[in-house]
Amino acid sequence: MSKVMEHSVFKDLAPAYIDKLTSEETNKQIEKHINQCEECRSYLNKMKEDLLLDDEDERKKEKRNIDYFKKVRSKNRKRTLIIVASLLSIFLILVTAYYFVFVNMWLASSSNVETSIQNYDTMVTLSFKAKKDNHYIILTDAKTDDGYTDTIFVYEKRGDFSTPAKLLKDGSGTTFTFADENTLLLYNGKKKKLTDEDKLTIQYKDKTDVISLKDLYDKSNDAE
Repeated sequence: MSKVMEHSVFKDLAPAYIDKLTSEETNKQIEKHINQCEECRSYLNKMKEDLLLDDEDERKKEKRNIDYFKKVRSKNRKRTLIIVASLLSIFLILVTAYYFVFVNMWLASSSNVETSIQNYDTMVTLSFKAKKDNHYIILTDAKTDDGYTDTIFVYEKRGDFSTPAKLLKDGSGTTFTFADENTLLLYNGKKKKLTDEDKLTIQYKDKTDVISLKDLYDKSNDAE
C-alpha cells in the first residue's frame, strides 16, 4: 500500500479509532503508523483536541441551558409566590372589609332611623340616618331587570374606625333621576315609563314601607 493511501486510510479510520470502534488488529496498525508518521500523528492529535473543544463547548452550552431553565423556574416560582401572596392579601382585605362592614349589623328599626327626601331639580334622594350616636346606616338594594332600585334594606351598625363608618356617619342615600313625572332616567341612559304599579319598597326590621315611584317626583319642577 502506498504512503498516500496509508494516509487516506488512516484519516478514514481516525474518527472510529478515537471513538474506540476499531478492532484490536486495526488499532495496532494505526498505532504503528502514527509512531512512524509525524503528519498523521499531528492530524490525530488535532482531531482529538477539536473533539475535546467540541465536547467542552457542548458542556458549556448544556450548562447555559440548564442555568437558563433554572432562572426561568426561579422567576416563575417568584412570580407564582407573588401572585399567591397578592391573592391572599386581597382575600384578607376583602374578609376584613366584609367583617367591618357587614358583621354585627342588623335590620334597623324604623324608630331608630331618621328618613328624609331631598329634591334637587329632577333628582330625588332618599336619605337614612341613624338617630343613635355612634351608629350609622348601611343600605343594600335590589334592582329590577330594567336596572333601577325597587327595594331598599335599611341596616344599622355600631360606629367603628372603618372607612364606611366615616363615610356614612352623616347618612346613607339612594338617588333617582326623573325626566318628568312619569319617566325615570336609568343609569344606562335609557328611560323607564312609570306606572302606578312601579313601587319602591323600604324594608325595616319592624315594618315595610311602600312608596309609588311617581310620588317621589317633585311636581313643582313642572311649574318652572
